[in-house]
Amino acid sequence: MRRSRLWRPLGVAYAELILWRRQWMWIAQDAVWTLSLPLIFYFWGGLKALKSLVVASFVATGWTVGVNLVGQTVGWQRVSRIQEALVASPLSPSDYFVGTVLGQIPYFLTEYTAFTLLALWLEVSPAGVAALYALSFASLVLGSFLSLAVVLRIKNPMNISAVTNPLVTVTIILPPVWYPLSALPEVARLPALLAPTAALAELARWVAGLGCMDPAVPLLVTFVWIAGTGVALKSALHWGLEK
Repeated sequence: MRRSRLWRPLGVAYAELILWRRQWMWIAQDAVWTLSLPLIFYFWGGLKALKSLVVASFVATGWTVGVNLVGQTVGWQRVSRIQEALVASPLSPSDYFVGTVLGQIPYFLTEYTAFTLLALWLEVSPAGVAALYALSFASLVLGSFLSLAVVLRIKNPMNISAVTNPLVTVTIILPPVWYPLSALPEVARLPALLAPTAALAELARWVAGLGCMDPAVPLLVTFVWIAGTGVALKSALHWGLEK
């Protein structure tokens, strides 16, 4: 029974991995981005800017996978009725979600490998790197919850990527993710942390010794966002004959 439960999400992941063989240019594009961005930050801001980029990238990668890849995959499978076949199978919602996430491994493998090596080179401790991975996972889960809470309410398939792509841009580019929270005026720092990505990025910087605020604040913001989006997702997700 346990072996059967293990193979279910792996089967979903394998189906997703097959698609990546036909979309290898996305992986190549991501590799170019991963190699270029550290060079840009290093040449403009030195090692401190590079370190800030590296720790924030763990959050940004998890968030992008959750909001964009997981959100679009589940959304498209829903409107194209592929999800109906999966619902009729022995898969549970957790099997489906875990398998969908695992199926995106080719996309974020390059980023995680590069940024892990850079983090260790920049003297982030192994325990710190492990904490960054935990934050990246939290970012992926929160991003998935937020994206799916919106995407599962969309009926027009043309609107799915039109929602997830801007959502990634707005939540990654505008808040203090790529740039430090300390760059903002002190009066603007707390409001900026209300963005989930900003809170997670500040926690990542705190792990690397670059934070400027008590970690209890962004930690609380993160928990509130996970709880809120979890409730919103539960009301939007219907599996089988559930209403």
